[in-house]
Amino acid sequence: MLNTPSLSAEAEELRIQALYSYDVLGEGLNNELDNLVKLAAQIASTKKSYISFVDQEHIVFKASYGLITKERVFQRWGSICQFAMYRKEAYVVQNIRTSEDFYGSPLLQAPDNLVFYASVALVDTDGYPLGCLCVVDDEEKQLSPSQMEALQTLSQQIITHLSLRRKNLQLVAQTKRSEEFINVFEASPEIHCILNRNGDILFTNQAAYNMLGYQLDEVLGKSMWSFCFKEDVPRIISYLEEGLKNGRKFFSLDFRVIDKEKNIKWLSWSMAAKGDRWFSHGRDITEKKRLDTELLHLSLVASKVNNGVVISDEDNRVSWANDAFTEITGFTLEDIQGKPLGDLIRGPETDWSVIENARKLIKDKKSFTVDLLAYRKDKSKIWLSIHSTIVLSAEGGVETEIEIIIDITEKKKAEQELEVLSTVASKTNTGVAICNQNGSIAWVNDALEQLIGYSAVELYGKKLGDVLSTDETDRKVIADARNASAHKKSFSIEVLAQKKNGHTIWLSVANTPILNDKGMVERYIELITDITERKQVEQDILLAKEQALQLSEAKEMFLSVMSHEIRTPLNAIIGMTHLLLENNPKPSQVDDLNILKFSGENLLNIINDVLDFTKIETGNLHLEFLPVNLQLLCQDIVSSLQVNAAKQFNQLLLNFDKKIPELVMADKTRLYQILMNLLGNAIKFTDHGLVELIVRAGDEIDNKVAVKFEVKDNGIGIPLDKKDYIFETFTQAKTDISRKYGGTGLGLAITKRLLNLHQSEIVVDSTEGKGTTFSFTINLEKAQGQTTENTKKVLFEGKRVLVVDDNEINILIAKRILTTWGLQIDFVADGYKAIEAITSQKYDLVLMDIQMPGINGFETTTIIRGMEEEYYKNLPIVALTASTLDNEKSKFKESGMNGHVLKPFNPSEIKKVISNFLR
Repeated sequence: MLNTPSLSAEAEELRIQALYSYDVLGEGLNNELDNLVKLAAQIASTKKSYISFVDQEHIVFKASYGLITKERVFQRWGSICQFAMYRKEAYVVQNIRTSEDFYGSPLLQAPDNLVFYASVALVDTDGYPLGCLCVVDDEEKQLSPSQMEALQTLSQQIITHLSLRRKNLQLVAQTKRSEEFINVFEASPEIHCILNRNGDILFTNQAAYNMLGYQLDEVLGKSMWSFCFKEDVPRIISYLEEGLKNGRKFFSLDFRVIDKEKNIKWLSWSMAAKGDRWFSHGRDITEKKRLDTELLHLSLVASKVNNGVVISDEDNRVSWANDAFTEITGFTLEDIQGKPLGDLIRGPETDWSVIENARKLIKDKKSFTVDLLAYRKDKSKIWLSIHSTIVLSAEGGVETEIEIIIDITEKKKAEQELEVLSTVASKTNTGVAICNQNGSIAWVNDALEQLIGYSAVELYGKKLGDVLSTDETDRKVIADARNASAHKKSFSIEVLAQKKNGHTIWLSVANTPILNDKGMVERYIELITDITERKQVEQDILLAKEQALQLSEAKEMFLSVMSHEIRTPLNAIIGMTHLLLENNPKPSQVDDLNILKFSGENLLNIINDVLDFTKIETGNLHLEFLPVNLQLLCQDIVSSLQVNAAKQFNQLLLNFDKKIPELVMADKTRLYQILMNLLGNAIKFTDHGLVELIVRAGDEIDNKVAVKFEVKDNGIGIPLDKKDYIFETFTQAKTDISRKYGGTGLGLAITKRLLNLHQSEIVVDSTEGKGTTFSFTINLEKAQGQTTENTKKVLFEGKRVLVVDDNEINILIAKRILTTWGLQIDFVADGYKAIEAITSQKYDLVLMDIQMPGINGFETTTIIRGMEEEYYKNLPIVALTASTLDNEKSKFKESGMNGHVLKPFNPSEIKKVISNFLR
């Protein structure tokens, strides 16, 4: 008897949602499952079969085989599938016409005369039943256990097919959304870009050209700081570093950039830190900054002086006036707003020609100063000195006129102007100097006297730059400033000066020329501010940055030196272990020697991980692209790990796509390191399982092919909340990982950073307890006209090699290893003896230690290369070194060395190097 399950409305709603997510009820699934349905009939030996999906109110037949009836949609009421789909095992009825379960079933009315019925539930990976796979016949039948098991397996295949279909639909929808996002991104008037941790530009939109004039290829790969105004860079970096230190991820700041035409523009910039990327966008606020600056200056002037200030547009219509103007003239802002000022303050005795000439100067984009007999609102007379400054728009037209209005009724023009200006300057803490048309000082305020220590009498008739300059003053800055003044241009400079008491001081000097109604310079006004404290802060920032760089270099040197000191005894341990294992040890000693070999190599791997990570962090690790046979590389890696896989009772497989070109340009060492890290982890965290390396060819663009690498295992998996955490340095997914499995926690961190150098991202897909897949894609250039490495068998018989090394253990190990290959070996302990040996005996190869008493390996090699005979210039010299400093690697070539072997010695590695020179 088939029982009806008791389900909540919520559970049914979730099941319906799951069914709709596969999009199987419409026309989309037609004919896609025909072969699977036909296979079901063959398995059950029936004439007919079909798939039914249970909707909210209907049963929908899909992918039928052998059915006569054309109807495919039935009422859910009375259907047997709505109950059978909840069974875990197959549901079999030999004769539906005698079964109580089929009472009212539409199958009894079908023209196919159905008798036999069997079904298995179609349950998706989330546990939601979608319907049934059904096999039917017009006669009674029985199903064997193997047939029912096969139908269950086939139902799982149908679910797998549906899951793939849903993923494809989701991918199409996601791709469409991505395209729409990119279109919006490119159409944005704001600059959007992606930066790496160092601030290098990885991606930007069209706005970079529209706003700043730079083409895409002119900015990609460049540092963002190279486009910033130099004085802003320390402020920006300090702001970001402080924010990151405090855990902030989002930043907003304003700074200046230099466009392609060398113009300075202000950007309002927003940045979000995510992983090792910065996601940023900025908009042009140059005009806003200019207006803000003008308004700031205006508000400062208006708040500090008693003079009237009036702002008008290009048509002389007043837009703003301060309270002082009202006090002087009696006119309020409401009285004059939107009207020409000259028309309001004129009277019977006003010289109208002065107003007309002033308006003509404004149209000619010229500032001016005029004295005018005007009238107050109460019609009383008043003499005004009007100082007009023209503000031009970005297009060069008149945008704003700012008028400083001074009441000079009671005094003569020249005396009154000087007195009013001195009154203004005396009320501010900023130093003020008024200079004549020749740039000589005519007046200074008290603030300037206190600032520099010189009195007005001592300064009168002199140029401020001549008085305050010292030997350390940048004379070119002063010369450029004076040249700007000669051309009636304002300037603002920062210069190192000397006070009267001999103390140095940094000054900011802003100079503005004042023109008369004829356009000639009448005087200069200079505002002088003490910026010593700010300059000190800037120097402190630069010093701190320099100290940080020195600390980084010291860190790298320390690690390299320590690694050198560790590698020297480690060379003896690993080398002697290799020799002992090859020297037929006692069976009881083999396990002990293997443990010693594993421990030594594990220590070497830890040292290498730490050094590689340090190089990446300091930016000293660079990729070297050479022709590489990817298939051979992958085969070698998999072969080398088979022993480790077998110890864990794992099966290790390689699945390599034949479409990948035979040779590509790649950094073989770093690619080997990436794959060894990932495969090593997969083997380590999998027992009695499967580890697979899958390499597939992707899209080809121009001369490049996208190669996708996948490392899959069915091991312990990674918890969902630890997927990002595992890429942090010195971390493991769980606290007991290091104790149970070993490792430093650096492997994945280094792998991620190595892939970043390849412009690639690593993706992890894992379910705890079920396994993990790491994948990444690298765009590799095809190698043109290259051949694979020469695999010709190398014969060393009769070849003579000189080993130069002062360490007796190194000599012993080298002797044991090299003599087994048929080489004739001579040994010397320092550079002088090496030169003596080479000049008295012909050698086919020299293995040269770097650190030796007397002269080191570099100096010895330089001396040998400097000898006249061609033999000394062509003799292969290979360095023996335990150091990993990058600058030492550059010395190999500079001194004339042909290559290097890193200690501790690996017999296969040293043989490979020697094979390049002994043919």
